[in-house]
Amino acid sequence: MNRSLRTVMLGFAALLLFGTPTHAVFPEKNINSIVTFSPGGGFDTISRAISRSIEKYLPKGVKAIVKNVTGAGGVTGTVYLYRSKPDGYTIGQMYGGMMPVPFLRGAKKAGFDFEKFTWLARVGGEPYALLLRNDSKYKTLKDLQQGKRVTWGVESIGAGRWFDAFIAAAELGIPFDVVSGYRGTGESLPGLLRGDYDVFLQPIDHPSIVPYLKTNEIRPVLDLAGKRSMNAPDVPTARDAGYDFTLASSRHMAAPPGTPADRAKILETALLKAMNDKEFTDFLLNSGLILDPGDAKRARKDIDVRAALYRKYIDDMKKVLKMK
Repeated sequence: MNRSLRTVMLGFAALLLFGTPTHAVFPEKNINSIVTFSPGGGFDTISRAISRSIEKYLPKGVKAIVKNVTGAGGVTGTVYLYRSKPDGYTIGQMYGGMMPVPFLRGAKKAGFDFEKFTWLARVGGEPYALLLRNDSKYKTLKDLQQGKRVTWGVESIGAGRWFDAFIAAAELGIPFDVVSGYRGTGESLPGLLRGDYDVFLQPIDHPSIVPYLKTNEIRPVLDLAGKRSMNAPDVPTARDAGYDFTLASSRHMAAPPGTPADRAKILETALLKAMNDKEFTDFLLNSGLILDPGDAKRARKDIDVRAALYRKYIDDMKKVLKMK
């Protein structure tokens, strides 16, 4: 018997004796789920709820471990995920407010290109609305458009809510003059109620807003959603008013660029099952959050729509920020 034939026969005998070689099933170890903001906030709370539910749809013993990587208003954690090994073992809930950073600074300086993430699923898009004090001198969208100095409350110029307020004002033809310096919604809302500024951009159905709707302290003028709000169904959408755009505070699950397609699909499937699991939907019901989960294709569409708006206004934003 020649050597090559003998080798083949020995290999065949080994297969009969030991069976076919097994391949590792992904995932076979814990997954890190990155949160770019501090513990206790909305992104952290939602990520932990997803992590609890997703374990039912992963191989036995595999967990999703939430890891808070904070700093620079979410930039630090975004860069961390972007540069992580693209093996499917690091994912994260990304904030759409990070998207304009590479548009302004360039992807190299920013440390990430938001559009190149491997998008796994849509967690939700909380559509913004134009909110006023109930006793505001502005009563309608037309009043705002005709105002000489309409002030908008933002945390800081050139970050977070400022970008979305800029886009909303530009799309609707409303004067845009900001009052800044607030540390999040907890400070911004009291500022609106005090009369520090005229317009606050926040989802109507957000738990921070609903109590003020019930007491008639806050009045929505225009909803920037694709459909009318559950808590204020009489408030028209931008499309009702003849403006073809929507604007939302978006949440999406992503993995680093270059994550293998087969692993991304496994993660997408597990995330969708987790966000439709009774444990997670009960969490939403109890927390008052209204989310609209979707697959990777829908997440990609959300990103593309938002990116088009930033491209439309990025030069104007740079002028305001005095950037070249």
